[in-house]
Amino acid sequence: MHARGPPGLPTPALPLASSVLMLLMSTLWLLGAGPSLVLAPELLLDPRQAHRLLTHALGHTALPGLLLSLLLLPTLGWQQERHLGTLRFLHASSLLALASGLLAVLLAGLGVSGAAGGCGYMPIHLAMLAGQGSRPRRPRGALPPWLLPWLLLALTPLLSSEPPFLQLFCGLLAGLAYAAGAFRWLELSEQRLQVLQEGVLCKALAGCWPLQLLPAPGGPAELPVAHPAGVRPPTPGPPRMASPSLWPLSEGSAPILPGLRPVQPLWEGSSEAGLAWSGPGFPPGTPLWAALDQQMLQEGIEASLLEGPAQGPESPLWLPKSSVSSLRLQQLERMGFPTEQAVVALAATGRVEGAVALLVGGEVGTEALVTQGREGPTHPEGPGPP
Repeated sequence: MHARGPPGLPTPALPLASSVLMLLMSTLWLLGAGPSLVLAPELLLDPRQAHRLLTHALGHTALPGLLLSLLLLPTLGWQQERHLGTLRFLHASSLLALASGLLAVLLAGLGVSGAAGGCGYMPIHLAMLAGQGSRPRRPRGALPPWLLPWLLLALTPLLSSEPPFLQLFCGLLAGLAYAAGAFRWLELSEQRLQVLQEGVLCKALAGCWPLQLLPAPGGPAELPVAHPAGVRPPTPGPPRMASPSLWPLSEGSAPILPGLRPVQPLWEGSSEAGLAWSGPGFPPGTPLWAALDQQMLQEGIEASLLEGPAQGPESPLWLPKSSVSSLRLQQLERMGFPTEQAVVALAATGRVEGAVALLVGGEVGTEALVTQGREGPTHPEGPGPP
């Protein structure tokens, strides 16, 4: 995640959303706009004041509270935005700010004194920390993630008088509810997120410096895994789908398709810039659909072999002709190779070059019998059993 700085040297770019939040909160405090953003339940009866449910997180009336919020944005906010991406970070922060504000107003309406009447970004910090408390991996010797928001909840009243303790507690409860999946139906879908990231504004901000819009990880760039020559890739399992939760997986377990691994895209004007395939036989610039087509073809071959009839220990192998690509089979037939052996070689390698190497080296026997379909040896090509 670098952008071009002066004399063309790569300079780290700052996360856009959390950096803009720091500038906005500082500006509002200098303008004295904090009291006009206080979460006051009696003022919410006016529809024009409904914005306080969301904007209460931006206002500060005390300098210690502002300094604490600003200090935690570089230490926590930047890391969270890099992990989630700018758009998902903004969506999660807004959703948690609204949820904590509604919860505080609800408690105040039930007669709980001190549940509202304050402002500040600290409840959102607590909510975001509580939302990541289920991450399985952490550095050795570090505190458990679920303990961090509770420690911050206990220390914040000692450092600042705003917002009230119960309003901080409402933020923590909102984060715990988010981690439990209570707001899953309000999450951005992967399709919607990709549409937004492909927009003109997002593409322009992705190439800006010193503030840069960060893409959501595990998105458009999914590259195939390179295996050494002569080594078959492991049998792929079911595809893992992206979870709508904030931190559903650890850092090293991003959701991927079978046999593919994610690579962080280079966002310099476009999400497709700078992609390079690392799989065997894929030159730079090969589109994703071509790799997926090859993957599906290989899985179809394996499935065809598994669907064949049960064989005894002394029985020949009945191989369906439809289990291989007809175009590749025709290429081998034009080279003068027998159809039966060409089918076996293609089923074993999946590529014309690999099949030619097996056939030329004499590594394909004549025990396999080729059928026209998948149902069994009804009309085999070549000599059938006596």
